[in-house]
Amino acid sequence: MGGTVTRTRLGFIAGLTLFVSVLATLAWGLWQIGLWITSSNQLPMHSLIIQGEHEYLSREQVREAVLALPQVDNFFTLEVDQVQQQLLTLPWVSQVSVRKQWPDKLRVYIVEQDVAAFWNEGALLNRQGDIFEADYRGLELALVSLSGPDEESGKVLTEYYGLQQLLQPYGYDITHVHLTPRLSWELALSNGVRLILGREHIETRLQRFIDVYPGILERERIDYLDLRYDTGLAVGWKRDEETDNDKKRGTQSNRRA
Repeated sequence: MGGTVTRTRLGFIAGLTLFVSVLATLAWGLWQIGLWITSSNQLPMHSLIIQGEHEYLSREQVREAVLALPQVDNFFTLEVDQVQQQLLTLPWVSQVSVRKQWPDKLRVYIVEQDVAAFWNEGALLNRQGDIFEADYRGLELALVSLSGPDEESGKVLTEYYGLQQLLQPYGYDITHVHLTPRLSWELALSNGVRLILGREHIETRLQRFIDVYPGILERERIDYLDLRYDTGLAVGWKRDEETDNDKKRGTQSNRRA
């Protein structure tokens, strides 16, 4: 009876020892696999594939941004979300999609900012009215210039589209739209005339300009038209340099006398 119990106990100990050995071996194997995976020498990233149509963003800018990430050399440890956030910091980037492709490729699809206008003499607007800053020196951007409070950027862009659509059939092009801090609208046209429209009835006042302007004599001397009236408008004339010089000479002569 005692011998049977002893054999049973020895068998249990042997089985437990075998089980612990198997677990230890498995844990050691997983540890080794982890070391192999996290080693930058194992499964390194060899290819960066950049997709999308890019007019202002260079491939070198994208490459440098990705290479600046700490885990870029390893396929397993590189986080696609981290790559996405890194690329979104580039000024001309609007949207990014990133995925890894086994065994050594990183594929990124980039949507560039769809630039619509200059904003406040330094920044830019995309077609959604969002403000972004990018270096556009050396680029030939034929864009309208818009300005106003930053929180009203979308409103200014939308108003520009509407007003330009109203003016264009008559041969007028807007070069600048300004929304003052008091939310009053001012326009500059390609013919050099400025239009002061005020805060309300903008389209009605603009239609008055369209109707009246062709009948004004000496239009080339007009500096601005103030349309903030129920009827009619006020004309501001450009300063005549010759007349101004005559006035200055007359003033100096009177002083000498």
